[in-house]
Amino acid sequence: MSVFKKKPLEHVVHQFDTLYECVKGQAERYGDKARYIYTENKEEKTVTFSDMLDRVNEVASALSVLGLSGKAITVTGDTHPYYFATYFGTVACGGVIIPLDKDISAEQFVGFNDMCDVECVVYTKSLKAKIDAVCDKLEKVRYFVIIGEDNPRPDDARFMSFDEFLSRGKEAREAGDRTAEENVSDLDRTCAIIFTSGTTGTAKGVMLSERNLVTAGLDSCDIMAVKKDDMFVSVLPAHHTYESTISHIALPNTGATEAINDSIKNTLRNFSKYKPTGLVLVPLYVETMHKKIWSEIEKKGKTKFVRRMIPIARRLPRPVRRRMFKDIIDAFGGRLDFIVCGGAPLRAELTQEFDAFGINICEGYGITECAPLISANPINWKKYHSAGLVVKHMQARIDKADEEDETGEIVVTGPAVMKGYYKNPEATAAVFTEDGWFRTGDIGYLDDDNFVFITGRKKNIILLSNGKNIFPEELEEYLSDSELVSEVVVVGRKRDDGETVITALIYPNKDAFVGKSAEEIEAALGEHIQNVNKKLPIFKHISALEVRETEFEKTTTRKIMRYKIK
Repeated sequence: MSVFKKKPLEHVVHQFDTLYECVKGQAERYGDKARYIYTENKEEKTVTFSDMLDRVNEVASALSVLGLSGKAITVTGDTHPYYFATYFGTVACGGVIIPLDKDISAEQFVGFNDMCDVECVVYTKSLKAKIDAVCDKLEKVRYFVIIGEDNPRPDDARFMSFDEFLSRGKEAREAGDRTAEENVSDLDRTCAIIFTSGTTGTAKGVMLSERNLVTAGLDSCDIMAVKKDDMFVSVLPAHHTYESTISHIALPNTGATEAINDSIKNTLRNFSKYKPTGLVLVPLYVETMHKKIWSEIEKKGKTKFVRRMIPIARRLPRPVRRRMFKDIIDAFGGRLDFIVCGGAPLRAELTQEFDAFGINICEGYGITECAPLISANPINWKKYHSAGLVVKHMQARIDKADEEDETGEIVVTGPAVMKGYYKNPEATAAVFTEDGWFRTGDIGYLDDDNFVFITGRKKNIILLSNGKNIFPEELEEYLSDSELVSEVVVVGRKRDDGETVITALIYPNKDAFVGKSAEEIEAALGEHIQNVNKKLPIFKHISALEVRETEFEKTTTRKIMRYKIK
């Protein structure tokens, strides 16, 4: 089961107590080294570690002079250095940062901002049309700041470009403002609200403190052992806690440089261009890379040869493996050494094959409510099928329904565990045990080395291969809002190719279909689903329909018994 086990890696983990201290320490250590390389308006640009500190200082001061210190600030859009300057600058001036998924509906965008009393929205230019459409509905928002473009509405005092925004901060600093440096942080206050999913009525906003984020960031540095000469290409959505904690808190703290992928279609081209030594991915990307590898092998007529060589390669030293499969490594820039993979389960077969090629995949496990890290396979100690070793500052245990059970619910505690769900004390109480441990909802076990093995996922959540979590309750709420539907349950059905299809199981309202044929009922429900899909981002689209002849089986309190659904 174990690939290899060695003594702990000897690497330095640079400590920090606050996110601002993290950015400041990086600037002192790495100065003019590139922290980010990115493309804007077809021009490649660089932000150094010193630049990043300047931008964070200017953001904090700009918020201060605009009367926004301590306020809720939304940031949304594409990954950009200024996205994270906004993130850290907001926290540095005592505010609450709210990173929103760029793909949520306009209705959800308005609802989440209203719920959190947001007073400033910072967004990248790709969301210009969405912001233009909803800005007048956001009555509490005083300022809209666009990244990467000139002010779209110079005649509207609410709008400004990010350059204008920064200039206000720079002027304030020249006049003596030191908001970021002088702010006294309460490490346990809510500094970020991360929305998991759902409509404005059912969504849960995870309240994270600075202590939560700092803990997860330090544990990430500890277990990954990244070095300052490492290069990464950032490909995951910026709002995803997995991406923000690993790629934008932990990796820069090691001195690593990140090139920001400018589009999905350019991913492989950017791997070739920037020659990453490491990547932070979800399984979908690893699956795509795996398919590309075998596609190229087949084109060269070497499939049988490579299949024969893999078992031999596993017994050879890693440097030899990398030379044997140099063509494969060259396809991803020629220097790819390791991949950190999380967000969804990864097939162990992929980990084993990449190991044979000389590329180390380290699978981890986390949840937004833990900022998000719970466990990860260290670079020098890995177990196939495991979600990794419980990280330094966290504890995990298995709560079994029966002592004779081999598995149970994974529950955790530690300084990375959230404060609770925003304005939702009932949901908060439901996810904590009587002694204060967080219930992950995942089923599994711990081995003698404290590695986590997950045998079953959360009760209802549909996990897609791209790492997206689909909450069926959200889709059910949309579908139920029709006289055509009596009862509905949304599930994930596995296709023969292993992909998950979001499927609606509907028991129709018989009164709405008097005299209608089965074909007419199915057609009407299908049209209803298409109308619902128009309100949702593409990754949440319902792709299949199953019309039920009978009601769902229920408890005495009229709750549908999901576990009995076939």
